[in-house]
Amino acid sequence: MKLISARQAWREALHESRDSVLAAAQERIKLGKRGRVVGETMPSMRDSNGRCAHMLAAGLVQAAIDTLPKPLQHFGHALYSPIANGVNVNAAHALVWFTTDLSAYPARRQEIAYWMALAAIKSHQAAVNGREAWGPGRVAEFVLELYGARVDTSHWARDWAGIWSAIAGTVDQLDAKALKPVAAVITRMAERVGGGLSRWDVHDREHVAEDRSARYQVRREASVLALRERLVAMDDQALRRWFQRMRVYCEAYRAEWGSDVVENPGRHLIYLDRLAEYWNQRQRVGDVKRRAA
Repeated sequence: MKLISARQAWREALHESRDSVLAAAQERIKLGKRGRVVGETMPSMRDSNGRCAHMLAAGLVQAAIDTLPKPLQHFGHALYSPIANGVNVNAAHALVWFTTDLSAYPARRQEIAYWMALAAIKSHQAAVNGREAWGPGRVAEFVLELYGARVDTSHWARDWAGIWSAIAGTVDQLDAKALKPVAAVITRMAERVGGGLSRWDVHDREHVAEDRSARYQVRREASVLALRERLVAMDDQALRRWFQRMRVYCEAYRAEWGSDVVENPGRHLIYLDRLAEYWNQRQRVGDVKRRAA
């Protein structure tokens, strides 16, 4: 899950794009499958780093949403949640209605304006999702369909534009309030990874490492020989500078991958070959005191 915008983060934090392991197993049971069929493609059930990163980001966004007052939570869910329900929409409608001051207008217009408040939420939702905001004709159609009252659009500017503007302004203000804590999470995470981008937010690091090792395996022997020839050609002073660079490289690599280097060595062939050559060259120059690189 990439944290691009507050609206996108709200939506994706409440959306899981793939079935759980148990859901996949249940589907196989319904189909009467036992074991695997030759040639069958099976989804990976490994809980990868990418999945964990999604869960972390989603948890942070959900925690930010929980800091909002309940009415604002319902309002945000009505606009952005993929699992919004009638309770969310009703609460959002009530919040907009009770927040908008229309006391200067006659009772009959306030009665119709109540349904315009729901239309304003729908219009705002369309606008923030890249569709056209509702015009007078669409609003009048919505009120007629839902409430049965006719809104004369021929005198919209005189009779209804002020009411619609007040309601739409309230929706905009409530939207900004609801998104504020989520936007703060995005800002904080962008600062943490530097520039808002971490390579493992874009790629699953385990798959990248395995693919890199598979491609390296094809040229592994030639690469090791080329590295060895280059090091043999160095004098002792240049070789010791290379030792220093290798120690920094190995320390950073182990800090990034931890015990996975030992548990899954097939992913780390490049690192392991460089480390082996490091010790070979240490022995060649007579520096054989075994220390962690």
